[in-house]
Amino acid sequence: MEHAARRANAAGIRRGRVTWLSYLMLGFFTYLLNIQGNILPFLKAELDLSYRAASLHFSAIAIGMLAVGLFGDRIIRRLGRRRALWLATGGISAGAVLLCLAPAAWISVGSCVLIGAPGALIPAMVFAFLAEIHGEHRDEAFSECAAVSYLFAIMGPLAMTLCLSLSLGWRGAVLLGAVMGGAILLLFRNVPLADPADLPATERASLSAAYWAYWCMLGAVVALEFSVLFWAPAFLERVVGLSAAAAAAGAAAFSVAMLTGRLAAGVLVRRVVAWHLFLAALLVTILGFLVYWGLGWPLGAVVGLFVLGLGIAPLYPLTVGFAIEAAGPQADAASARFMLAVGLSILSMPALLGGLADEVGLRPAHLMVPGLATVALVCLGIAKALQRRSLVAVRQAELPD
Repeated sequence: MEHAARRANAAGIRRGRVTWLSYLMLGFFTYLLNIQGNILPFLKAELDLSYRAASLHFSAIAIGMLAVGLFGDRIIRRLGRRRALWLATGGISAGAVLLCLAPAAWISVGSCVLIGAPGALIPAMVFAFLAEIHGEHRDEAFSECAAVSYLFAIMGPLAMTLCLSLSLGWRGAVLLGAVMGGAILLLFRNVPLADPADLPATERASLSAAYWAYWCMLGAVVALEFSVLFWAPAFLERVVGLSAAAAAAGAAAFSVAMLTGRLAAGVLVRRVVAWHLFLAALLVTILGFLVYWGLGWPLGAVVGLFVLGLGIAPLYPLTVGFAIEAAGPQADAASARFMLAVGLSILSMPALLGGLADEVGLRPAHLMVPGLATVALVCLGIAKALQRRSLVAVRQAELPD
């Protein structure tokens, strides 16, 4: 599968049809994930939901990610990658249609389970494809894939705004995503997808303590990203005072910033020590949050949201790189566990923020954002200390008696 691409030269990677299929499929999944935050105000009003009940839709999607983290490799092996990809696309599309038809909260929440469970197979396969195809250039491919997925993320709020302006309602934007997935799959229907025939099985216990510290850091940065992503439209509408349509458009600032930040990080990481870049990104995150949360007027809030997105953008790819490095030869096991961190974070943190919003208000509940940034910083310090201790132990073991 794209064997020539594995010999990519220093000028850059070669992008064959499987690479583009991977980029676009992850983008499709990201579109329907991203648009959930824009749906929330409308769904909350139509079904008369509390903040806590509304947040269950996000948590339902995360259930699928947890399942894939535990059993996804077995499902893909049993079905084969091609059939698993069709299952994922069909499941997401069916969930999107059911969400549009849902007359009650239990059906809309169930539709989100249907979006998340098969849909989470897509990132599990996409990163396997890119790692196999691009070898030592996989980091560059991952960065490009993240950039493409955020192009689709930007399309979500913009499609919502367009559909509202054309009186198509929020359902038009959701159905557009379902059509998009089918179109991508049909366009690439003849692309050969090699199955993972002999992937080694590795045990969780073989991963280092430093890896698990980075795994916790991954959970914190994913929680940080999705808490802002899911709740920004509601914050802009209910706290800042924008209309529902203007809030949906303003929330696009976060996705634009995420795209800009990840493109910039792909360049900066070649020139700046990775953990220095991580610390700088955390600082930008805090500064952006203070503007977004503290000013209380529309333009300032949108500008703050953009700066907040710039800071958050590099955190996920940098953390994945740290964890893969800490895992050493156990990179396959490390990658399999990432979905658990992602799923647990999405399952718990936006719901926790929603629960806090019901109790103390949406604005005070957003103080979780700097709290999660602090957790990430602490995890980085622990992981670096564990790696230093491990290195000292290895050097001492190598000393002659």
